[in-house]
Amino acid sequence: MNRVLAIAGGSGSGKSTLAARLVASIGPERITVLPVDAYYHDLSHLKLDAREAVNFDHPDALDLALFADHVASLRSGEAVACPCYDFTTHCRLAETITIEPRPTLLVEGILVAATAELRVLYDHLVYVETGASVRWGRRLHRDQVERGRDADSIERFWTRAEQTFTEWGARALASADSVVDGSSSPEQMMAQLVAQLDPDWF
Repeated sequence: MNRVLAIAGGSGSGKSTLAARLVASIGPERITVLPVDAYYHDLSHLKLDAREAVNFDHPDALDLALFADHVASLRSGEAVACPCYDFTTHCRLAETITIEPRPTLLVEGILVAATAELRVLYDHLVYVETGASVRWGRRLHRDQVERGRDADSIERFWTRAEQTFTEWGARALASADSVVDGSSSPEQMMAQLVAQLDPDWF
């Protein structure tokens, strides 16, 4: 059976950066990534203003049942069809991405460990702890550059994200097997994590 490594933390904490650094270091033939952010519900049936009103930082915004099924399939050695999500329109795309099983499955996202049902799926849960000011700067840049949002929209989403994270996302910290400093460099985060993993993990 393959093992599952989960990375949780607040918005802009450095989760995706750490995940990318792990893949680059370990190699795609030994580790594969399944991002929980790909599992947002399709909102194409709603008008744009109604989509904007959805709280995307609440677990109900995600198809966590499908995500859990895909984690279980990859653990058992089966490939899955991961959804593709357009964050500018809040809709799923028609195409999917085939994710092949590897010895280590890496899952990451703000809500990746928000529920007990999700947390039991993981062999090791990492929490990326980063100050709010650092996270806000990163999210502002990401949403402007990658998602085409204006400053007012970004700030509105950020405020709601922080409120919801306090209720749901922060639960991961109490259950974390390791904690890394998200304000450090990707190389330092990687070193902190490896030091806390079993020597034979990878």
